[in-house]
Amino acid sequence: MESELRLNDIMEFLSKKKQASNKDLCQHLHCSISTLRRDLLKLEERGAIKRTHGGAILTKTTNTEFSHIIREASNIKEKQIIADLAQDFIAPGMCIFLDSSSTVQQLVPLLKTIPNLVVITNGLKIALDLSEGKSEALKVFIIGGEVKINSSAVINNSYESLFDSFQFDLAFFSCRGLDLEGVYEASFSQAQVKKEMMKQSKQTILLIDYTKFGSSHFFKIGDFLDYNALVTNCEPSKNYLATFDNHDLDIIFPYQN
Repeated sequence: MESELRLNDIMEFLSKKKQASNKDLCQHLHCSISTLRRDLLKLEERGAIKRTHGGAILTKTTNTEFSHIIREASNIKEKQIIADLAQDFIAPGMCIFLDSSSTVQQLVPLLKTIPNLVVITNGLKIALDLSEGKSEALKVFIIGGEVKINSSAVINNSYESLFDSFQFDLAFFSCRGLDLEGVYEASFSQAQVKKEMMKQSKQTILLIDYTKFGSSHFFKIGDFLDYNALVTNCEPSKNYLATFDNHDLDIIFPYQN
């Protein structure tokens, strides 16, 4: 647990600095150089960073699904802000889909107060958390398939036959990154699940924190026209706002007085 949280701390530090020396990282983490080197080796093996002489740099594109505990511990405050804003889309009696992301997971405690919901998810942890102490009025279904250990997602290769029977009022997704061209995932199987679920939903809502902007990955989930709204924790840059406006994508974020 402590090691995983350190890895998350390194990734957050590098996401802001793009590169850092071993000295700076040791000071930031309050750890020894030997501990740091072990952590950097793990991240390099996952494809998240590249070790350099005396430091590390963030790779341009990370095609690795980080373990759920790393994602869950990252930017918690920002994700809670996003969930608070996103819950306004949900009304009693709706049928909604939740992806397996740690951002969407922040909706879980809020859903337990909304009556007569039907929730379908491919997130093992989300399904378990929803089932704990839930009322009889909340129905929870999990999609069957292979459990992806690192991401706690359930993946099924028979996408079309599996998903055709579902129809959602709302679908909530996060992603690994977006740029001015669209929305991306780091995993082919995750990308396929999200593409299929988007087809089955009347409205699709994208939940992302500020760290996801400006980051492209190998697998494109969709264009901005594929989403009805984007919820984030702070105002995007003017370039993004203009692009979203051109695609009729509603943007929700907390306004500062």
